[in-house]
Amino acid sequence: MKEVQIKKFLAPVYPEKIFLPAVNFRSHSKESSMNPPKEPYFFTKFRNTLVGVGDPIIIPPYLNKVDYEGEIGVVIGKRCRDVDKERAIDCVFGFTITNDVSFRDYQFPGIQPYGLNWVKGKGLDYGMPIGPWIVTKDEIDLNSLRIITRVNGKKVQDGAIDDMIFDIPSLISYISKGITLKPGDIITTGTPAGVGEFGDKNYLKHGDIVSVEVPQIGVLWNKIEVEPLESMKELT
Repeated sequence: MKEVQIKKFLAPVYPEKIFLPAVNFRSHSKESSMNPPKEPYFFTKFRNTLVGVGDPIIIPPYLNKVDYEGEIGVVIGKRCRDVDKERAIDCVFGFTITNDVSFRDYQFPGIQPYGLNWVKGKGLDYGMPIGPWIVTKDEIDLNSLRIITRVNGKKVQDGAIDDMIFDIPSLISYISKGITLKPGDIITTGTPAGVGEFGDKNYLKHGDIVSVEVPQIGVLWNKIEVEPLESMKELT
């Protein structure tokens, strides 16, 4: 019998640093009743969150408010620091798709007086699907990019890049002040309106298929799996 080889796409990049801006689409600012920040406001994710297209997003069984946030990932192409906005796009290698999976049980309401719990709310394992590949910047019409997210085929997000509060060059320039960006580092765009937390509370559940489409790049899709308690005990 001929051996069947199963092939899959890995995450197309393994960044040292991942930066994500909070509330960077006007529509998302409106739905969340948050005033737009006066300058970019970033949180981070780590390599433990990375999964590729088709990989499962595995969530702990004790969480009930797992959310999607479709975004575009800007892939840095060369080492840079203290970059002016006018030169920032020169630092870009290309673009990919990301899903900022958010664990609202932890993120909200936060810990007073310290604010939202960004690390636990954003940084759990499997919380950063990325892919399916990188499209180089010369193949992209940057001004016409849009983000379309679907859950089980139903469209839940559809936002154009011109709704961003801070554009891509501004994000790169801001984060590069005092921070050296290296090839492979990721800066995302933020997400448009339509996330579960601020709408119908349509949180992700076991068996759901969540996909993020950026027409000039492709489709990033993943299946939600709730981790069995038995397997969690095996890790202790």
